[in-house]
Amino acid sequence: MRKLGIDEAGRGSLIGPMVIAGVIIDDKVENLLREIGVKDSKRLSPRTRDRLFWNILDVAEGVIVARAYPDEIDSNNLNSLTYQKILQIIHASLPLSPQIVTIDKVGDENIVIEEIKRLQLVPNVVFNADVLYIESSAASIVAKVVRDSIIAELRKIYGDFGSGYPSDQKTTKWVMEMYKENEDRPPPIIRRSWKILRTIAPKYYIEKVI
Repeated sequence: MRKLGIDEAGRGSLIGPMVIAGVIIDDKVENLLREIGVKDSKRLSPRTRDRLFWNILDVAEGVIVARAYPDEIDSNNLNSLTYQKILQIIHASLPLSPQIVTIDKVGDENIVIEEIKRLQLVPNVVFNADVLYIESSAASIVAKVVRDSIIAELRKIYGDFGSGYPSDQKTTKWVMEMYKENEDRPPPIIRRSWKILRTIAPKYYIEKVI
């Protein structure tokens, strides 16, 4: 039986894209993935994630990645956009014939469950899927490694802004410095609808109207 696990990285980040990954595995490799240490990416060191990323690519039937960039995030409901990207991954996976689709639940999941059923697949949409199901754990690792590589490239262009998350003091300090340099031209890598900007860079902030 083939299972498609889907998870994301960077939903709450102030800087950079959200990355959504789908990993299709045969149930014959589930024990192997557990044995080599595949688990929720947040429980792994960057070095371990990088190693497991290549292990996952070696044994997966397929890997699909979608991205949501700051301008998309600023103009859409985040939960709806997440499920939109998830549906793109599900449709892209169909030639590989997954039978079960495992997704970490965010918001109202009915639209994605209905589509999974319409495609005659079995929906498994639950909280903490990336912890409970190996296919989603694998997807969480892929999403995190891909996003981290994007962030590393963005730092080369824009300077060291830290992790990109609003809880990171290096990130907020970088935003404030950018704001001092040019308050009328925000860097395109910033999600301008994040409310923290009201405090640290008010002219960058835009109200999300959806």
